[in-house]
Amino acid sequence: MAIPKHIRPEYSTTIPSSGKKIKYQPFSVKEEKILMLAAESQDKDEMTNAVINVLERCVTSPSDFKVEELALFDIEFLFLKARAKSVGEKIKLNITDPDDPTFSTFHEINIDKIGVVRTEGHSDLIEIDEASTIKMRYPDISFFTEGIDITNVSEVTSVISRCISQVICGEEVYNRADMTEEEISEWMDSLTMDKYAKIREFFDTMPKLKHNITLKNTNTGKNFTIELEGLADFF
Repeated sequence: MAIPKHIRPEYSTTIPSSGKKIKYQPFSVKEEKILMLAAESQDKDEMTNAVINVLERCVTSPSDFKVEELALFDIEFLFLKARAKSVGEKIKLNITDPDDPTFSTFHEINIDKIGVVRTEGHSDLIEIDEASTIKMRYPDISFFTEGIDITNVSEVTSVISRCISQVICGEEVYNRADMTEEEISEWMDSLTMDKYAKIREFFDTMPKLKHNITLKNTNTGKNFTIELEGLADFF
């Protein structure tokens, strides 16, 4: 006689970027093993694949749920929610004083206190000038592996190109699927720097999973604050 399978509880939450409701289950032992092996490897490709596989196993509704279609901050939020229901509401992190690498300490964080931080006035519609507007999409899980570097002009161009959803010029709407990489690159290269800065601001102000921690360095007696941001800091 086969042992009956354990039925995992089911929870509901809201995807931050879209407001859509989903149902999910906590991680199983098998899924925790997948995450543990990925974390130990310190290979971002393995960590990315582990997150995709585990979340798609855990989300029970809607049936057509795809991790790759979510914004990166949605994935980070959902990952922490599922893990909290699996291993507890608190996670323990080893924190090092950025001004004193010789000091580190373990610190517990309540996952419920970690959320997606939004900047007032942020929008995915960017008015370049009176005649043209860009609709952006948020970076997805692929950016977890590659990172988002907006300090280098050539890197910024590549990031922007991948995140443009539409270019609206007057009454004409140009969808991303109908434009080639060369066309987008040439269009961006023709922008003046003040218009280019408007697009970069989208990445500076977009929602992020962030949490600040202030601790005391017992070696120096001084407090220090670090900002945790993104999935890698909570993995």
